[in-house]
Amino acid sequence: MGLSWSHVLGDAFSAFNFIAKWSRMLAGHAPPKTLHVTSHKQTQSPPHNNENDGSPISVKMATTVEDLWLATNQTKMVTHTFHVSPNQLNHLVTSMFTCDQNQATKTSYFEILSALVWKHVARIRHLEPKIVTILTRGSDSDGFSSNNVVISVVEANVAVGKSDVADLAKLIGEEKRVENNVVEELVEGKEGKENLVVYGARLTFVDLEEDDIYEVLLNGQKPMVVNCGIGGVGDDGVVLVLPGSQGEEDGGRGGRMVTVTLPEKEVEQLKEKLREEWGDIDSLAF
Repeated sequence: MGLSWSHVLGDAFSAFNFIAKWSRMLAGHAPPKTLHVTSHKQTQSPPHNNENDGSPISVKMATTVEDLWLATNQTKMVTHTFHVSPNQLNHLVTSMFTCDQNQATKTSYFEILSALVWKHVARIRHLEPKIVTILTRGSDSDGFSSNNVVISVVEANVAVGKSDVADLAKLIGEEKRVENNVVEELVEGKEGKENLVVYGARLTFVDLEEDDIYEVLLNGQKPMVVNCGIGGVGDDGVVLVLPGSQGEEDGGRGGRMVTVTLPEKEVEQLKEKLREEWGDIDSLAF
């Protein structure tokens, strides 16, 4: 089963929230609370993340063709999904944090996998991406908020392609600079007449690993595999980190799926570099 969702309605987190609640209402379960959406002036940011005071660097203006907007690409973009098993994740963490188990417990799989892909993309590209965008779920007081994403940027002052994955993961986890306010101010300054691209304006990482995307319930059954793809991605590309399949072959849970939308040549090179990391990896064209 598939769902096509417009960002005019809400972000990716809202899409998963919607389909999970819809399926349970279809099965006869009453919604847990009212569908009335309270007014939110802005997304609440984690206290340790400082708002940027300048112009947002996580977005770019979209090209408008008549009444349609789109991200104009200089190259063909393709989407591919990598299935990462629990054993591969454990091996990655063990090899990264051999001397710092305390840091290992504080670092999420999203941060580790994002750092790994960031490093390899930097090695692939002639001009490595020093700044990346991180999209995470914001605080959700009523469960029905339509725009609940925290837009952050992370800037590296080192050679990304030569850095340790652990150092990049720590950078993602601890050095995010939230841009929600400055993006909103930009939109208000344009009086809503300009369209912005977030996904792929910079190399973009989306944290979906903790979202309850396997809570969809149809005919008493929960899904075995859930994936997500994004259209209209800019040339810098987007990387989604999601929970892995819930099948018996991987112990029921614990793995991750990494779905990338990148220039076609970069996807092929990324496959080779991840094979060097893990040997044979299960992958699926999407």
